[in-house]
Amino acid sequence: MRVGLVCALLAAATVHAESTVFNGDPLTIVETVGSQYARIEPVLVGSDGTTPALRLTTHTVPPNPESVGAYGARARWWPVAAEKGDLILVSVWLRCVEPVDGECITRFVVERNTDPYTKSSDPILAIGPQWQNARFAFRMAEGYAARGYRLEFWLGYQKQAFEVAGFDVNNYGPDANPVDLGVESGYAGHAPDAAWRAAAAGRIDKLRKGDLVVEVRDAQGRPVPGAHVRARMTRHEFGFGSAVTAAGLLDPGATNDVYREKVKELFNTVVFENDLKWPSWERERARPLQAIGWLNANGIGRVRGHTLVWPGWQYLPQSIQALRNDPETLRARVVEHVRDEASALSGRLIEWDVVNELTTNRDLQNVLGEGVVADWFRAARESDANAGLCLNDYNILSAGGANIPHQNYYFNALRGLIDAGVPVTCAGMQGHFSTPTAPERMLQVLDRFAQLGLRLRITEYDINTADEQLQADFTRDILTVAFSHPAVDQFLMWGFWEGRHWRPDAAMYRRDWTEKPNGAIWRKMLFEEWWTDDSGEANGEGRFTTRGFTGDYVVEVSLGDRRASVEAKLSARGETVVIPLP
Repeated sequence: MRVGLVCALLAAATVHAESTVFNGDPLTIVETVGSQYARIEPVLVGSDGTTPALRLTTHTVPPNPESVGAYGARARWWPVAAEKGDLILVSVWLRCVEPVDGECITRFVVERNTDPYTKSSDPILAIGPQWQNARFAFRMAEGYAARGYRLEFWLGYQKQAFEVAGFDVNNYGPDANPVDLGVESGYAGHAPDAAWRAAAAGRIDKLRKGDLVVEVRDAQGRPVPGAHVRARMTRHEFGFGSAVTAAGLLDPGATNDVYREKVKELFNTVVFENDLKWPSWERERARPLQAIGWLNANGIGRVRGHTLVWPGWQYLPQSIQALRNDPETLRARVVEHVRDEASALSGRLIEWDVVNELTTNRDLQNVLGEGVVADWFRAARESDANAGLCLNDYNILSAGGANIPHQNYYFNALRGLIDAGVPVTCAGMQGHFSTPTAPERMLQVLDRFAQLGLRLRITEYDINTADEQLQADFTRDILTVAFSHPAVDQFLMWGFWEGRHWRPDAAMYRRDWTEKPNGAIWRKMLFEEWWTDDSGEANGEGRFTTRGFTGDYVVEVSLGDRRASVEAKLSARGETVVIPLP
């Protein structure tokens, strides 16, 4: 630790706290929970080796580390009493020691000590090998008596060791404002002037825009100066979409009429939420085929298939579950299903989630072996020569972007398929959020997965919160992250209307179809900020030039009573359109 770190700690304390929540030195009153998995020991750090710190080591990963096992190993403190609404400011310096040059992961939890374990704070923190300051504020969700709540670092995500220094947790009371304490409101990167925004805007201009040149000619091919030209965008090249239901697209009724109009108005790409999953496909295949026909007839030709194999018993037909003790019949039945559904929809879908949630749904692999995943991909390719073939998984961008074990397993699974010559073409990142992930962290995760050379997409976005402004702001920012990243070419939400949403609070439209702030943000970003409708006069050479967002256009020209129009596609490479004006 450098001297500058200590100076920074002192500078951060220029606003006097009401009181510390610790009843003593946090480096000496810490308790170890789960000593069979972890140990906590005092160390001295810094360039001169005199700064006291703690090293928190997870030497054995508890069972099921992605869920309950994460808190099998904990560092715990018993804070003093606090009242509901009190503003708590946390400042702690952290660095990952093992794995060297890797990342450590922890969760900072403040929760009631008894059922229902009400949490006031639970961010997941990704810790790099260099000292970093985590500084954030939260309000107490309820009043807590002394020893009625606990403050913990959850350690059980992976084998690791990280160090903690300069650990301050102060209570500023109910009237304090986080901004006055120098803490960014909302989430890291939320501020309008956050540095990542300018860089993202630059990438968007380079990646998602192109130069459109319109040359107006007369019947003899001569330039027509002064002609009025309008270049009007009609559809994005980038895939913006949502999960939909066949019932919403096909069934009669006023509610479904609105549903259908919103689908046509808002999206150029869709995925069926449940209609193409194996159990649904076995029960009824005519309805999704009819729904795809409706989509195509209404200008939506980009339909994703979700999902050929979801390899947990609870997601498979009962007839498949009954084969768990008959591996060879089970193996043949799964491949038979992949071929059946992929063949039936060949040419109708742009891509398939061949396997969903491979990381945690492993029942089929446990019976049939790891290599069976490659068999499913190959069967899908044999049955549809042109569709993209994806793995799809969760907790890649969500969970603070800090679920390193899950990310690593998913990354290695993708790399293993690629190295084996398996025809995987894309990686889906679901994107179910309960709290925001910092945009810069999401960009780091996308950068890592982009190294695989696959196309990336956000496949199932929602943020489940009652804070509608936070929901809208984060929707704006994750859209910007995705639209600005060179490896991403699709962004799909997992539903848009409260009446057909697995997490109703996450919808863009309330049950009565009134628009929420996140719905307004969707329209503003897609159809205002990232939309081109430009016009002007052709110059002396009969040429009009504009820089527009990539996608489909109608280009219209007129001079007096002479008129003409053509359809055009604009890519980032640019496009020149020659229009004869009769």
